[in-house]
Amino acid sequence: MEGMETQSTALTDWTPRQVRSIVERMGETGQPPERGAMLVNVGTDDVLEVLRQEYLIPIREDGRNSSFKLVQATFGGGKTHFLHCLREISWAEGFIVSLVGISPKECPFDDTLLVYQAVAKHLELSPKEVGKPSTRGVELVLIRLLQDKIAESGEDAVRQWLRMEFKRSQIESHALRRAVWLFLEAVLDADDEKEELLTAYLRGDHVSAAERGELRLREELDSKSAFRFLRSLIQVMRELGVPGMVLLFDEMDRVMSLSVKRRKAIGDNLRQMIDHCGQATLPALLWVYAVPPEFMTTVVPEYPALEQRLRGAGRFSLASPLEPVIDLESMPMEPEQLFERIGWKLLDLFERGRSEELDMEMQKANVSTLADHMGRNALESGSRRIFVKRVVHMLHEQIHEPKLLVSSDFDSFEGFEDDLDGEEDIF
Repeated sequence: MEGMETQSTALTDWTPRQVRSIVERMGETGQPPERGAMLVNVGTDDVLEVLRQEYLIPIREDGRNSSFKLVQATFGGGKTHFLHCLREISWAEGFIVSLVGISPKECPFDDTLLVYQAVAKHLELSPKEVGKPSTRGVELVLIRLLQDKIAESGEDAVRQWLRMEFKRSQIESHALRRAVWLFLEAVLDADDEKEELLTAYLRGDHVSAAERGELRLREELDSKSAFRFLRSLIQVMRELGVPGMVLLFDEMDRVMSLSVKRRKAIGDNLRQMIDHCGQATLPALLWVYAVPPEFMTTVVPEYPALEQRLRGAGRFSLASPLEPVIDLESMPMEPEQLFERIGWKLLDLFERGRSEELDMEMQKANVSTLADHMGRNALESGSRRIFVKRVVHMLHEQIHEPKLLVSSDFDSFEGFEDDLDGEEDIF
């Protein structure tokens, strides 16, 4: 599709060693990679392109137009992989991203302080080189943005900008704005003690009233102020030159077992964030929340105000980009076609990462035969992971004994199903 080459790095941008490492990990676990997710993405390219064209680019160019999307798929239906792909596309467009796993114990969405802390901890700027670690954590992101400004304008000009412009910028929380200003000056002054204290404050960790008083930070970050601090953090990043922010929340564990009170708190927090996306207080944000389908039938109906905002009239697509819900289960693709396209991408990666030469036409035929063989069965939990492991296993064998395979040749694969009992797909 037009535009996809600009969304994320192409295969040729990765070294053979990096690609080989991706294939080997996929062959061992059956899971798509966290980095380089777009290299093996199948079935959601159209949806990702709509998000890029209709949301990321307008936000980047206009600096406004925040939006919310709810992504739904069964556990194992590809929510996490979809979010990893969206992160890579967002990075390619210059956005800062925070991908947070939501769970009732570690990061429940009804506890706004824990949500803020998780967002600050996982805040990421794109890697400077393909395959290298990203810049992660609010303090490291701020330092990198500061360094970029210094490289562009010089340290003296940046110091003057901080004192004359940034400290007076339109940030909802004056305390957070001041904390960022003091943090950046502490970095410039190499004041490690002050920098460490302000890092704790910006991360949402406990800072005593006495310590806050010394810095004239008149507001404590707690559950009551956390969402306001989160909105202010987004505003800060805009002031520092980031075109926008993408917040990705991935519900890792089921919330249906929570009490009605806690579920309603989650619904209320969701409703507040959705409303802020449509207001000037929260500009330049794409916020995506990924859930299983039961969320729409269990949590949403308990909160009518939330249900009114999420119920749409059609399927999210280029023709209907305003629909609030993206249903990954409705992507039209037969199992055989899905397996085949995944297999062909794995074959390209395998060839890129190895020095041995393969008869690519023969191996494409072998992949298609395996895809047809597995596609005859229902697409049960774990089947995509089994397929990935089988493809990589087959290609390794083909290095030493290349031949055209038939369906019965794959009956000899053993052990894959046993390894995956009780596990979920994440493709």
